[in-house]
Amino acid sequence: MIRNEFQRFMQTLQGAGATDPVRKLANTVLANLDEIIPLGTHQGQRIRRIVQLSQNNWDKTSPVIDPIPEGIEDSGVRISSLKRLTVGPFRGFARSEVFDLNSRLVLVYGPNGTGKSSFCEALEYSLLGNVAEAESKRFRDQNEYLKNAYVNALRPPQILATDSFGSDVNIAPNESLFRFCFVEKNRIDNFSRIAAQAPARQTELIATLFGLESFTEFVRNFTADIGGQYIDLQGKQALLLQQKQQALNSAVQQIQVSTSELQRITREEQTLSTAYKGGVTYDQMILELNGSEQALGLINQLDSELRQPPPPRSNLSKAILENLGSELAVILDELKKKQQQLSDAGQQVSFQQLYEAVTAVQQSSPESCPACKTPLSHVAVNPYLHAGHELLKLRQLAELQQHEFLLRQNAHQKLFSIWQILNICLQFYPQNNPLSVLQLHNTPPDLSWWALLMEQLPDNYLRWNHLQGQVQQLELQDKAIDQALALRDRKQLELNRLREFERQVLVLNTQKKAAQTNQVEAQRLVDTFQTENAQLIASVETEKALIAKNHEIVSAYSIFVHKLTSYNNRLPAQLVEDLGELVVTLYNAFNRNDAPNELLANVRLPLAQNQRLSISFQNQPANSYDALHILSEGHVRCLGLAILLAKNLKANSPVLIFDDPVNAIDDDHRESIRRTLFEDRYFADKQIILTCHGEEFFKDIQNLLPVAEVQNSRLFSFLPRLGEQHIRIDFNCAPRNYILAASAHIDRNEVRDALAKSRQALEALTKQKVWKYVSRYGDGNLSIKLRSATSPIELRMLTDQLRSKIAKVDFADQNKQIVYEPIDALLGMNGESREWRYLNKGTHEENDRAEFDRHTVQTIIGLLAQLDAVLG
Repeated sequence: MIRNEFQRFMQTLQGAGATDPVRKLANTVLANLDEIIPLGTHQGQRIRRIVQLSQNNWDKTSPVIDPIPEGIEDSGVRISSLKRLTVGPFRGFARSEVFDLNSRLVLVYGPNGTGKSSFCEALEYSLLGNVAEAESKRFRDQNEYLKNAYVNALRPPQILATDSFGSDVNIAPNESLFRFCFVEKNRIDNFSRIAAQAPARQTELIATLFGLESFTEFVRNFTADIGGQYIDLQGKQALLLQQKQQALNSAVQQIQVSTSELQRITREEQTLSTAYKGGVTYDQMILELNGSEQALGLINQLDSELRQPPPPRSNLSKAILENLGSELAVILDELKKKQQQLSDAGQQVSFQQLYEAVTAVQQSSPESCPACKTPLSHVAVNPYLHAGHELLKLRQLAELQQHEFLLRQNAHQKLFSIWQILNICLQFYPQNNPLSVLQLHNTPPDLSWWALLMEQLPDNYLRWNHLQGQVQQLELQDKAIDQALALRDRKQLELNRLREFERQVLVLNTQKKAAQTNQVEAQRLVDTFQTENAQLIASVETEKALIAKNHEIVSAYSIFVHKLTSYNNRLPAQLVEDLGELVVTLYNAFNRNDAPNELLANVRLPLAQNQRLSISFQNQPANSYDALHILSEGHVRCLGLAILLAKNLKANSPVLIFDDPVNAIDDDHRESIRRTLFEDRYFADKQIILTCHGEEFFKDIQNLLPVAEVQNSRLFSFLPRLGEQHIRIDFNCAPRNYILAASAHIDRNEVRDALAKSRQALEALTKQKVWKYVSRYGDGNLSIKLRSATSPIELRMLTDQLRSKIAKVDFADQNKQIVYEPIDALLGMNGESREWRYLNKGTHEENDRAEFDRHTVQTIIGLLAQLDAVLG
């Protein structure tokens, strides 16, 4: 299917339809079609392979599009029917079988799994050259699918046909001629399933119905364009040369940039040396800063000096010391006075202590004297009140004591401060210091310590004088240290300034070195480019032809895919062109028993993107509806079948091959479809090959047709295999037509069975043909009496009423006599005879029943055959 459709597409590239490169690409795809079909878009599998094939064979590929090969030896001959099929080994056929198809109607019956599909696939392969099922199952080698697995062999089926002149013609596969001969149940099933899906997929309906899914999928797996990742469009050598030329251009630019950079650095060196010191060069500045092997530079000199720690400061002041001494002397003098005052008031102090003691025991003895325990109510003076009054009088004494305490505390603080100063002096002058005796260990200084400090030494100086001298000397040292620290700060600032110059020198030197290196390397590239790349330059010239070919392939591929996609998108419209009216006619025939408001007036098929399958009904032809929203699944299947059959008629296909319609058609429509195929005139001149797994459908077809036509039909029955490896076929299967079956039974003298089939024949004739005949030309309304609610319709009563309707004067058929006479003859027989009782109710099992009369039964069969013939 894919190959044939692709070849039809290629015919559109003839003449001005495409350029030579496009035709060459199409021929490349066709020549490698079996390899390309299974490749998809994943990781660019298909596009990579097409690029490889095109590049390898481009110069050898012809731009000429060959015409589609003729499928028949004499292309001017049109066949009228298929005559014989020879098949095997093939699929389920382990050995060769010959099917006689020399009939307008070929009916094949068999349960599922008995080999009917293999029979249909043999027809498909013989007529089309491929089997769609093999494509749908992704068989790269179709022969692997078609060969018989048990004998591991394949022989292509051979088919013989009859042309319009009655001559035998050997048929070669011709997909274009026979593609619309097949009506497959799977396509109708897929049509109905897609119809139930999203409207966006409705444009796939037609492609699905005509088995174009595989071709559509094949087209979709072509990417729109060949990207640069799949084909070289610049040239590897040219790209490499371009990269090197870019590097060369970069080198020239680098030389210019480096020269400018070196000039800038020279200017900045001069500016920096001037900022350092006037009258020196840049190199002299560096020498002064960093020194040489013979002499240290300024930075190292200052750094070495600043690494020496500064001497410690005492932070002492002679003025502070003298101030402490003066303050201490004043405090001690006042303390001495306060202590003398307290000594003079010694008796008062004793009384104060007594009164405080009395007051303290008041809470423990509040009602009696604390000394004599006399109740307070009997004493002359209340001791507690007296003590309180006296303490008020002695308040001045308490204030004196408090002042004395504060003076003593303040004196100790001053002494401690002086002691700290003395200790600092001892830290700075630890050797032979006359103040060493005043050093204390874990005890605070007191007045005795102060007395020692004021003691005169043999040198006629007080220890205090020595302390003053040492503090004065340390204070002078601190001033010298402060001057040294100020100088040190100035040196640190100078060192920081010099190091900044050093940093800027390092930056300029680094930039200068980088610029010089870049300039040298760039100059080397410029000087050696032509010599080093001479071979590459020559390769680029050679490569230009290949790149031009690649560009031609890319351009041709893009146009090719565009044309292929457009062709695929137009296929549905081409397939159903001018089918609308015929589709409506066939659909209404399939639904002939529906009400007028359910029959179609128009149908519009989805031929373009976003179009829907729309219909209108006969009662409202101006109103359009979404068919998939309105129609049931059964009606959707009828619509799909109508499209396929309409295409078969429109294409004037010589054969209609219908694979198992029972699975594709619901129960409500089978009778109308049978009548459309076999009773109406649409397919009267067309050979029909029909397979089914439903025995009732197989039987109903044969009883709908005239006996003569059934006799001329070819009937095959595929039988259960029963463990056999080969398909079992009954080439002489018993007819399911009741009249033919009755005749066969009477010929074998099976009278009872012949009568049983006669009853079935009469029932089928009266209900399916005579009653419809009466309704067509007269009044088809019957009035039948039943004995009970469960009683069946008596055939004699039904037949008698139909005869009476035909006998009426106003019956419209002028040739009614030929129908009336066999019915009248049947009813002219004794209705109470055993034969008629059976025709009424059937031959139930009864013991000792009298034998049926063979002649009577034979007469019944003859009349039934006569009636069938005139109604056929």
